[in-house]
Amino acid sequence: VSGHVMRGGRHFVEFAITKVDQGIVQLGVIRPLSLTDDIDLEAEWGGRVNPVFVSSSHKPAEAEKLRSQRTAKWGDSNIHCCSYFSLDGRCRRTDWGTNVTGSEWHGREGLRGSGTIGL
Repeated sequence: VSGHVMRGGRHFVEFAITKVDQGIVQLGVIRPLSLTDDIDLEAEWGGRVNPVFVSSSHKPAEAEKLRSQRTAKWGDSNIHCCSYFSLDGRCRRTDWGTNVTGSEWHGREGLRGSGTIGL
């Protein structure tokens, strides 16, 4: 977990996976915001924060709380977080509205064991 804040423009990050419990890793990047301000970690997140699966139809209250933190620095992009799932190599992204997607992509592959993932 990193507290590094990326500012405007395009970014790239590499994650070095050195030990995988149960063979599955899900990692990602998210806009700078709070995942717990006015959101009850246990009651609303069930103790597991997974913002890539939040939308108007799934966890709508949390979706609105996340979207309400929008600032001018977000620009006109509507992708607010994305993740990589090592089991199948799928990438998921969301706008915390109606669009939660999991996509096929050129070069997609899962990771079973140690390795490096770039987003």
